[in-house]
Amino acid sequence: MSVEPRPALPPHERASFVLFGAFLLAVFVLHLVPALLAGFLASMLLHGMARRLQGERVSRGLSRALAAGLLGLVAGCAVAAVFLLLYGFVRGRLGDFPGLLDSMGDTFARLRKTLESTGLNLPLPSADGSTAALASWFRDHAGELRHAGTAGLRGLVHALFGTVIGVLVFFRTRADVSGPVASALGRRLRRFDEAFRSVVKAQIEISAANTLLTGIYLLAVLPLFGAHLPLPGTLIALTFLTGLIPVAGNLVSNTVIVLVSLGVSPWVAVSSLVFLVAIHKLEYLLNAKIVGGRIGAAAWETLIAILVFEAAFGVPGVILAPVVYAFAKGELRERGLV
Repeated sequence: MSVEPRPALPPHERASFVLFGAFLLAVFVLHLVPALLAGFLASMLLHGMARRLQGERVSRGLSRALAAGLLGLVAGCAVAAVFLLLYGFVRGRLGDFPGLLDSMGDTFARLRKTLESTGLNLPLPSADGSTAALASWFRDHAGELRHAGTAGLRGLVHALFGTVIGVLVFFRTRADVSGPVASALGRRLRRFDEAFRSVVKAQIEISAANTLLTGIYLLAVLPLFGAHLPLPGTLIALTFLTGLIPVAGNLVSNTVIVLVSLGVSPWVAVSSLVFLVAIHKLEYLLNAKIVGGRIGAAAWETLIAILVFEAAFGVPGVILAPVVYAFAKGELRERGLV
């Protein structure tokens, strides 16, 4: 039985795929993943708010304006709350942060002496293990910290630009898009937006699972062995919020928990490291299972996509791999190719 050949894509459709593929490649190569994520997230939140605000007494235009104002207010309050919490934490008004630094400094000093006795020499603080010694260690590694800070600031600026672009796209009109190539690109963007929404919902579920396991470890497992970490509620909240960022956020929360554990004792730090590495590896499977269920892909498909993109683009590839794969599979499914 012969299979009839499928009609070739029109030139404007082929052009839209080439342009969109080039756009995605540029996002990875130019390190613009934070801008892309912020833009699509802002657009998603605005559309969700506008749909809930729109009704018989509220026009579409007014609901969109109210949604933008509400999002700006929430974002401003969130930023102010973060700065206030950080200020209170550093000043010792929310938890004993100076005391925590002293404890960590002492632990670093003891750990360095132990490692030196075995012939290992790692760049850890020495001196008396006080906060001053820890500060001296930070000064010695100022170059690396400065580079990390610059990269973080650049990512923050990119995210800000992406948010502005997302807001501008939200307020665009249909008249802004004309021509066959522009219309085809609009369809590609809508497909990518659908994939992004599915992955974000799945990531919330993944973050909740990670937070639950971390909470059990901090509040039940460690106290069972007589170890109590300071500020466990803060650490659990941090785990959930950073866990909304695929894989990378999990690394941030894990690092903080291990450092806080180090302030208690080296053995607690080792225990936390082993536990959190296991959680980090579990997140790959959760990504594949939960995200795969959201986008209609088998777990092994999503896992392969994550591994390939991680090898090609690092952590940004892990973050966007499920979205790109869901987008590509949706396009192929629409044409009956899968």
